[in-house]
Amino acid sequence: MFQVPTKTQYAIRALVHLVHAGSASVATIAEAEHIPAKYLEAILSQLKSAGLVISDRGRSGGYRLARAASIIQMSEVVQATEGEIRPVECVDNATICVVSEGCLPRRFWLGLKKTVDEYLASVTLAEIAEPGLSDSLSAFRKRPAPARMNNRSN
Repeated sequence: MFQVPTKTQYAIRALVHLVHAGSASVATIAEAEHIPAKYLEAILSQLKSAGLVISDRGRSGGYRLARAASIIQMSEVVQATEGEIRPVECVDNATICVVSEGCLPRRFWLGLKKTVDEYLASVTLAEIAEPGLSDSLSAFRKRPAPARMNNRSN
């Protein structure tokens, strides 16, 4: 079963918190979002390295978004926390698979990666932070399903 890693879930929750709070300390975010503070520090460090958040030092310091939430794509968040999305290892490196030359399912995996990448790039942090689904989220879900392949051999 596919599951979004906990690190990415926490990163998204922390970023949504910052959308609403403007800025906040690690302790404040950790308490409000029920995220272990040490783990959150590491996640925010990754988000900072990716240019998604800025840290302010001092007594009233904390973290804030580096850019407007409306221009932060969810693909950037996933990239910052997990790297590239790969449903299977051979998607980015066919040479690691002993059957890659004749691997018919590889096309499926490439299509899955492309669909997920496109979806993540189409959604912004601002849309995630709004109550309910935005129009673009709903529109993506309403896209017609691809035609089924009917060349099955029995």
